[in-house]
Amino acid sequence: MKKLIKHLLRANLLISVGLLFASCRQTVVIHEAVLIDEPATKSSLLGFIWTSLLGWSFFLWLTIFLLATLFFWKNGYRVLKWFKGIHFSSKIVITILLFAIIYAIGCVPHDVNNQNYGGWFALPVLTIIASTTIVIKSLVSRYRFRLSNKNDNSPLPEIVRRRRNLLLLFKVMFWVWSCGWLFYFLAIGIVRMPHVGDEVLLRSAIASLNLFLMNIDSTIISEIQGHDILKGLISCAGLTAVFCTILLILSLVLYRLSAYLHIRHIQINSEHNHIYLFFGINDASKLLAKSIYNDDKGDPNSVIVFVDSVQDSNSEQDDDKVDGWKHIVNLFTHRRKAFMAVKEDDRNALAISNCDICSLEDATKDVLSNIGVEQVKRLIKKLQGINNAQLHIFFLSEDRENNVRSTAILAHDDLIGSKDFQTTIYCHARRNTINRVIEDLGLGSERKIDIKILDSSHLAIEQLKRNVKNHPVNYVSVDKIDGKNPGSVTSEFVSLVMGFGETGQEAVEFLYEYGAFVDKDATEYDSKRSPFCCYVLDNDMEKLEGHFISGIPAVKCRRCNPYRNCKHEVDYSANPDDCLIAFFPFDYRSDEFFIKILDRITEKLNYVVVAIGDDEDNMTAAVEILRYVRKKRGNLDNFCIYVRAYEKGSFKHLSDIANHYNRRLRKNDNENLEKIVLFGQNEFIYTYDLVVKNKYLEEGRKYYDTYRQLNDPSNKETWEERHNRILHSEKGTKWERLSEIKRKEGQDLSNALHKCTKIRLLEKTVGPENAKDFALRALEQRTGHQTGITYPHLSPSENRLMLNLAMCEHLRWNAAHEMLGYENNVSDEHKCNELTKKHNCLKDWQNIDDESDATGYDYKAYDFGVVDTSFTLEYIGNDERPKC
Repeated sequence: MKKLIKHLLRANLLISVGLLFASCRQTVVIHEAVLIDEPATKSSLLGFIWTSLLGWSFFLWLTIFLLATLFFWKNGYRVLKWFKGIHFSSKIVITILLFAIIYAIGCVPHDVNNQNYGGWFALPVLTIIASTTIVIKSLVSRYRFRLSNKNDNSPLPEIVRRRRNLLLLFKVMFWVWSCGWLFYFLAIGIVRMPHVGDEVLLRSAIASLNLFLMNIDSTIISEIQGHDILKGLISCAGLTAVFCTILLILSLVLYRLSAYLHIRHIQINSEHNHIYLFFGINDASKLLAKSIYNDDKGDPNSVIVFVDSVQDSNSEQDDDKVDGWKHIVNLFTHRRKAFMAVKEDDRNALAISNCDICSLEDATKDVLSNIGVEQVKRLIKKLQGINNAQLHIFFLSEDRENNVRSTAILAHDDLIGSKDFQTTIYCHARRNTINRVIEDLGLGSERKIDIKILDSSHLAIEQLKRNVKNHPVNYVSVDKIDGKNPGSVTSEFVSLVMGFGETGQEAVEFLYEYGAFVDKDATEYDSKRSPFCCYVLDNDMEKLEGHFISGIPAVKCRRCNPYRNCKHEVDYSANPDDCLIAFFPFDYRSDEFFIKILDRITEKLNYVVVAIGDDEDNMTAAVEILRYVRKKRGNLDNFCIYVRAYEKGSFKHLSDIANHYNRRLRKNDNENLEKIVLFGQNEFIYTYDLVVKNKYLEEGRKYYDTYRQLNDPSNKETWEERHNRILHSEKGTKWERLSEIKRKEGQDLSNALHKCTKIRLLEKTVGPENAKDFALRALEQRTGHQTGITYPHLSPSENRLMLNLAMCEHLRWNAAHEMLGYENNVSDEHKCNELTKKHNCLKDWQNIDDESDATGYDYKAYDFGVVDTSFTLEYIGNDERPKC
């Protein structure tokens, strides 16, 4: 009883307003003499109101409304949660029944001739009750908050203040619309008496909505002559609605005017000489801009400018045919998001363009002027004459085709290609042979412009490469220093990739390269790759595998597709002589996957990558695999599942699930065991370090410089000098020169990231505590050439370890080039042919000496030099270098 009284007290305002509308006849009669001159008949305003109030259905509506309000105040969340959890078909049935009940109540006749449907009158009345309550409550809470915080000197953040004002305006607009709905209902009802039905209800609602477009229904007004008060009320509602619309539009105009004036006053000088220009506003651009601006390791010289388009480039509708109200709503919601996303200060600004760059049909040398962002053009011109000036341009939308087209168009702009400052364009697209052509636009250009493809899937796998904990070396057994073959791998490496989309393909390339180890049975004269097999599953494998396999002709692959009537029994075991990569068109929920694949490889499975494409499906598949392997195998040593996280909003939820299962598998709270690991989330991909500063590329440069100084001190050629020498040489075609640059710089980066695999092999062989001492002794001296290379300060078993590390590097190099599409050059041409992708060094370890004799280069010394460089980077020099 106390709870009921408490809820009734909370609803006192609602009940008071309701009783005001449902007052007795005497109240109507008292006001009758004041409001109008004629008696309260059915043809008059108050007569119609009273006639409608007499209907018992109105009071039934009012009772149901009040009871439902009280119920939802207490149990609304539970009802909504229950409704969300039921089956979709049940939702449809319940919704239809609800509307049917509302319709039935509204159509209950109370006239003797069964013609007057006064119950419908309750809907606009109850809507006014609700909207009036909402507005009054908002105003009271708003000013109560102001009074309680009047002594607080810390003002509300601008974004919070804007949202509060916007929400209040929407509430007022809802109240004005409900008033107009009631007034129009009364007007049409007077004209249509006694035939007042559901059609009047809907017509009056639409007529009230048109008030916000400055459109008062003159037909209805002309038919209620003699009801001046009602016409006045409709006019007041229309005036208020127009005022709200003007406020809505004016806020947009003021925001745009403010943005226009703000960007004109941004200062470009020696302290702020790096402009970051983002075309489009989405999660990726906002995350990257925040990293550039706010992070401690960001760019203090940055000036960030967002360019947002007025029109939707995907819309093909004629503006004249678009409904006015819909146009205003779309304009408001889209523009409001843009203005609220950009915090205006001396280093942030927003510009509005007339159209997207990709909508320009003809090539132009003045792209910025053509899209209507002259203020941005003037800002870029200020970079001229300033030392170390940089311009960074980003196309990070999800429409990758538009990104590529926009990049290609903007790259020809005269101002963008100015020699007075360095320009870099970042394009979010797939790193394939088609899209990488636009990178060649920058490489082959005489202007100071560089174009980089940003592939989120590629960056996600680079995240795995960055941390040695994710390398395959952690999931294999290694022979110790006192063993038969120190540094060799004594177990097989079996991996499973679920989903062969962009991330899945990158994962296969990563596992194939980083899973290349020296087998325990390998000898000095017969190198051998340890057992490896990667199983790849995807529903659309028929469409995906052909293109991938055709691009890696040197890799042994197995294609088994039961949908092609493949009836022979397939050996699913990991046999390197049979295949290295196996493709299957199975769904992760199918019996074929669990029976034909997972059940057969459970005991030897090491590494799982789940990248199906949907976060929920990814985590579901990971949990199912973990449970299955745990049940079948018991021991989860040398096993881990990596789950790609796509959506920004779901990462916290996925992380909670992963932590739940990881905690259940730990023996104690102090153990840091992780069997489900998330990777690829946008927060870790779109950062200043990885995208702009490109730490991966910086490590490749460090590796090249260290390798050159350690192994070839006479070579003084820097990374940039090598790049320019190859680019401007007369050897071969331009295509060959560009391919050579990409391959050599890519291998420097691969060696830098693979360094940690070599260090981990060393630590697993000699022990982490002895690794540094071993490396320092190895670096003291190296003698001999080709097969006779030795380290005088190491024992025979330690020299064997160095040999296996060098052979491992050669296996990795071979694997990397095979994944790039290269094959062994079996002709007498002892060089690399970039056009045919034939490389003379793509041979087994035991055959590489013949190539050295033919060319005069000691290729085995290169592999040993890579190992020495890895030791130097890890144990000698700058402590700020990343350690494994």
